[in-house]
Amino acid sequence: MENIAPALARRNGPHLWPAAMLLVLLPAFLLPRAAQAADTVRLRVMTLNIFYGGDGWNLADGGFCRRPQGCQAQFARIVQTVRASGADIVGIEEGEHNTRRLAEALGFHFNERTQTISRYPLIDPPGADGNYVFADLGGSRVVAIANMHLPSDPYGPYAVRDGASLEEVLALENSVRLPKVVPRLPALQALAAQRIPVFVTGDFNSPSHLDWTPAVAQVRPDVRYPVPWPVSIALAEAGFLDSYRQAWPDPVSRPGFTWTPGGPEADPNDVFDRIDGVLAAGPATLVASQIVGEQGNPEVDIAMPVFPTDHRGVVSTYDVLPAQPGALAAVAVRRLFVGDELSVAVIAPPGSVVEIVPTSAGPLPVTARAQQCRADCKRTLRFATDDLAPGAYEAVLRGPAGNVLTRSPFWLYAAATPPGVTVLRPRLQRGEPIDVRVSAAPGMRWDWVAVYKAVGGSRSRFAATCNATPCGSGNYLVGEHTSAIVEGTVRISGVWPYDIPGAWPLAVGRYEVRLLLDDGYRQLAVSAPFEVIEPALGK
Repeated sequence: MENIAPALARRNGPHLWPAAMLLVLLPAFLLPRAAQAADTVRLRVMTLNIFYGGDGWNLADGGFCRRPQGCQAQFARIVQTVRASGADIVGIEEGEHNTRRLAEALGFHFNERTQTISRYPLIDPPGADGNYVFADLGGSRVVAIANMHLPSDPYGPYAVRDGASLEEVLALENSVRLPKVVPRLPALQALAAQRIPVFVTGDFNSPSHLDWTPAVAQVRPDVRYPVPWPVSIALAEAGFLDSYRQAWPDPVSRPGFTWTPGGPEADPNDVFDRIDGVLAAGPATLVASQIVGEQGNPEVDIAMPVFPTDHRGVVSTYDVLPAQPGALAAVAVRRLFVGDELSVAVIAPPGSVVEIVPTSAGPLPVTARAQQCRADCKRTLRFATDDLAPGAYEAVLRGPAGNVLTRSPFWLYAAATPPGVTVLRPRLQRGEPIDVRVSAAPGMRWDWVAVYKAVGGSRSRFAATCNATPCGSGNYLVGEHTSAIVEGTVRISGVWPYDIPGAWPLAVGRYEVRLLLDDGYRQLAVSAPFEVIEPALGK
């Protein structure tokens, strides 16, 4: 997460590797029999960090965009880059508020909870909790996509550069990045075990153990010693194959650097590396893997005259054998307003029923607010909400025997209900955690809450509409991501990697909490002021 830590210097500076290589395509006779079957699908999967929402870089002057509505020349180049890649599915990093906008410009489907866009319909299945989404490749046969963006700082290769020992580097990785990956792997492994192709896309902000080898250490001065980078090893041990290193197994002749072709955060002493990738498990046979980047770099396979982001993209081509998942009924949107149409994707046995029930209710009989799919239970059902009261609901899937198969939650609000954020205790002792209630939030991937000094009416007039950084909300102290909740509580406790150094524990004084949109600075809501006081004597 690069974009809401203004004090952090990021990695930049162009690098052209001298070895020009031709893309090697695997001939059909080398593919396993399953990959040549008539029911396989040729699929191109991409990862692309688009830099601060894709409109935060002023390409005209090379600096950060300062326009309240963003720099649209950069965004147009992002659209062109994805289109030129030929990607079918893209895991977007730093999508911020523009995941939907990018998808619509391409004619794609989108899921803002995971910052995934796709030319195939996307399903956010019950129980996935934002860990992955399904892309329906036809006939309710799916592949799964898990999109990851790991913390950017402290950056391991910088620690190596600056003299850290191997033990210190591994301790850093094991504490900062590995805990963001390991909890996600069991569910993904379970999908692959069900013969569902599973893809992991991401900006891992960590190199690969396949790259920092003894041979590479002999030729790259910045690789002072081989490193078994823990994130890449965890993914490999979970069964995920690194597509780029499958296609280009020699990291000496083809390092495949994705960081960095340059950008506004240039670092003259940068360490260049391959930190973005596409990995796969399950029935997916690699055909090719390509780098998307700037013209003039012989390692770039798909070159753009003006490359608009500070990470090169990776697009990998697979022959996949999609599979039907278990029964599910999944709402398309988790936050709706009375009068909106509720769309529910259904894959279920014939005779199943989808009913809309209040979350607080127990098991209910089938009611008028229900639809039964008879012969065809692989479809999208649509429900009106005009006569529903605002509240928390679930789309409940019942099998033919009436048993509950899945529950998919959503929240319904009165028209024009704004997001809200409330500090649960108006007075806190210094060092106590700050619990806040979030309501009617959009539920995007990196929505976040942050603490500011209470400023009353002096907030920036751009805060609610601005797309640029920092839009009048840049001087936060401490914060926390909301885990894409629509309704719920978040605890701010001074342990967030992007807290301003020295800000916690908060000094005695008056503060407020702001709810901000998807890793950017667009302000959604501001709490009433709260007070931090000194601990009582004897405590």
